[in-house]
Amino acid sequence: MKKLSMSVLAAGLVVMSNVSVANDFATVTRVHFVQDCIVLNAEKMNVYESTHKCSCVVDELAKVFTEKEFEEANTGFRFQNLPGDRGAEFKDDADVQGGIELFKKTHAEAYETCRIRR
Repeated sequence: MKKLSMSVLAAGLVVMSNVSVANDFATVTRVHFVQDCIVLNAEKMNVYESTHKCSCVVDELAKVFTEKEFEEANTGFRFQNLPGDRGAEFKDDADVQGGIELFKKTHAEAYETCRIRR
């Protein structure tokens, strides 16, 4: 019986360690994204609904991006329309554009999954 208990405990620890290895973003990154999302969707939902749904969106994004990839894609997405030389880095770099396109696609799918109207 003791061997079975130890086996179950060991299996549980293995499973739990895999959960924490997922593309988990820092709390600050999640909070900033959720706050921005709430502001963008303020006219569509109340604060409680938008908090839940925006948290869902960041969870969906974390399934696809590492935190570094997310930060880079989100920054590119936000600043790609800057005029002149300030936006050139986000418009001209093929890697940045690829990340922005994946971000747009994943972001739209996350909004749909989390039932946020566009």
